[in-house]
Amino acid sequence: MFGLVGKSLSHSISPLIHSQLGDPNYCIWETQDIEQFIKTKEFSGLNVTIPYKEEIIPFLDELDGIAKTIKSVNTVIKRDGKLIGYNTDYYGLFKTLQYHKINIKNQKVLIIGNGGASKTATLLMKNMGAQSINIVCRNPINEDENSLIEVAQFYDSNVIINTTPIGMYPHNDDELAFSLKGFTHLEFVLDLIYNPLRTRLMLEAQSLGAKVYNGLYMLVMQAKASRELFLNDANINHELPKKIYDSLNNNRHNLVLIGMPLSGKSAYAKNLAPIYQKSIVDTDNLIEMLENQSISDIFNNKGESYFRTLENKVVTDLYQSTNLIISTGGGMILDQDIMEKLKQNGIIIYLDKDYHQIMEKNIQNRPLINSKADVEKLALARKPFYEKHADILVKIDKEKQDVLLEIEAKLHDYFSR
Repeated sequence: MFGLVGKSLSHSISPLIHSQLGDPNYCIWETQDIEQFIKTKEFSGLNVTIPYKEEIIPFLDELDGIAKTIKSVNTVIKRDGKLIGYNTDYYGLFKTLQYHKINIKNQKVLIIGNGGASKTATLLMKNMGAQSINIVCRNPINEDENSLIEVAQFYDSNVIINTTPIGMYPHNDDELAFSLKGFTHLEFVLDLIYNPLRTRLMLEAQSLGAKVYNGLYMLVMQAKASRELFLNDANINHELPKKIYDSLNNNRHNLVLIGMPLSGKSAYAKNLAPIYQKSIVDTDNLIEMLENQSISDIFNNKGESYFRTLENKVVTDLYQSTNLIISTGGGMILDQDIMEKLKQNGIIIYLDKDYHQIMEKNIQNRPLINSKADVEKLALARKPFYEKHADILVKIDKEKQDVLLEIEAKLHDYFSR
């Protein structure tokens, strides 16, 4: 019997990964007392997660290789009556850097956090030839650890790796450990969190021009290495973990459609839903159901400000969900808070329809559009915001099927980065 042990695991996707690796009976074990768990639970092998990667060590008989070096364990095997601790996070992190083509040699690396994952990252950075490795954390313990308030001395870092749970679901909107605005040489940010898919740290880094990656690939690859230890067999097909990662990455992302009113967001959502097997959410429809009146009536009776508050509410209620196609109201891109939330699990797709074509339509029940001039005014005011927030831009200037093919192609390129 194999499984994952930790303190809070209700949202773990490890059982799904291990099922696809060949173990449909993989278990989840939550415990508040790792010593009692080890002494009383029957198991053949364990994966170990927060907060027990270091706490479990006194209850093991042996540590192997890297686990012995860094004193951090994420895999335990029961063999010949002994409990042996391993660290497959090292392998998972190495394969992640390799997969995303993150160069470490001669780079200045800053690691956030000083727990087990930090120790894993530190050793790997040394072995990959980093020029310098610095650690910042809330509670420094060792001489090589620095307080968060000292982060300014590391503004020349090229790579940042977050090994803390800051910003992890359900605390997506935790305050950042520090702002990235002073990091003028930043090239890559790797956040070991995978839920949400883009943490606030990643979003800030992306806004500053850095390339960003989450910990989903690492999770899959360390699971693959753990599974090989469980089975005492290093022959898992190397293509299988990549297929699992691609499937998880595609399925967990939301597709968020933005664009002018009458640009076709609702229609394209319906076309894309069966292709990507995602559920459709139309934020305007949610608001109408919430208020039991039309958008036009909401504007007329309670005003635009009230409507914008409702938009923020419905997004706040759904942004932590996954595997959705979200058709947004045309003005949502003016709200920075809304867009940051939608980006956490969403790929923002801008349907860029020539506003002159929208002007020729018979427009009814659009509270901000009462004339052709209103269309032009809105389009010119909003276009910079649509472009700013878009991960993917698609011109709506061809047949629908061709537009859908272009969206599919650009999504494939996005997932292949």
